[in-house]
Amino acid sequence: MAFRLRLLQPALPHVAGVEHEDVTVRGIRRHVALAGPPDGAPVLLHHGWPQHWYQWRHLIPELAATGHRVIAPDSRGFGWSEFPPDEDFSHAAFVDDVVALCEALGLERVSYVGHDWGCWFGFLLALRHPDLVTRAALISAPHPWLPPPRPDLETVVRFSRLAYQVAIASPTPPGPLKPALFRLLAQTAHGERFSESELDAYLVPLSQPSQQRASTLLYRNTLLREMLPIARGAHAGERLTMPVLYMIGDRDLLFDEQAVNELSSHGDDVRTEVLPGTGHFVPEEVPDLVRDRVLAFLS
Repeated sequence: MAFRLRLLQPALPHVAGVEHEDVTVRGIRRHVALAGPPDGAPVLLHHGWPQHWYQWRHLIPELAATGHRVIAPDSRGFGWSEFPPDEDFSHAAFVDDVVALCEALGLERVSYVGHDWGCWFGFLLALRHPDLVTRAALISAPHPWLPPPRPDLETVVRFSRLAYQVAIASPTPPGPLKPALFRLLAQTAHGERFSESELDAYLVPLSQPSQQRASTLLYRNTLLREMLPIARGAHAGERLTMPVLYMIGDRDLLFDEQAVNELSSHGDDVRTEVLPGTGHFVPEEVPDLVRDRVLAFLS
């Protein structure tokens, strides 16, 4: 199958101190970036769309320098990981992947840091596998207890800003559309936050047909299968039992002040922080702030 060919993959970006391994997880070859002492306290970093392990390039050296063992995998179908032959991009598949990866690496307990999809999957992981997650820093995604949409103009405007998700989910043939969409989101919606070389680190892998297919399937599955159960309260009554740090920028298209304020009622120890003047790509827009918050939280 063409999507499985590694010869089409671009060269890995360089981050000092990072080693790279392939690990077979649930029958899929997964690329994992590793750093820090092997016996250090494990921290798993989960990226969002359409990024990969390189999203954490500012945080990885800081965590490693403080003695943590850093594990930054590429999600199924993204980065340098294999496209799943069964084309399963359900949310449960991503959560099960994290559990299986930890088992493959011999990790019984981990701290977790996630952005965007990594944030959303982090919520689900913490709810379904509280025995695995010691604490979770979750950034820039809605939580599973979203309040019902309010019948006002603000709601209409906010939902209109999410039209890009429909564009990603659309069955377009492989081409420049999805890389161009990410460039628009990164540079226009959130300011000149990325250099051309940083953008290329994401856009070159995303230009592969397999990763464009992965993007389409992830968002299509979300819009057609996952959203309605969530809106109907699929996670009502569930609670976060471990310490959770939640951060989101007030310029993020996903920001909902009411939802942020309500999150703390769904956990035993939930801290929330709204980042003024910050957009969606928090780990790369304000890396020093993320470093300080995450290191303090993990300590």
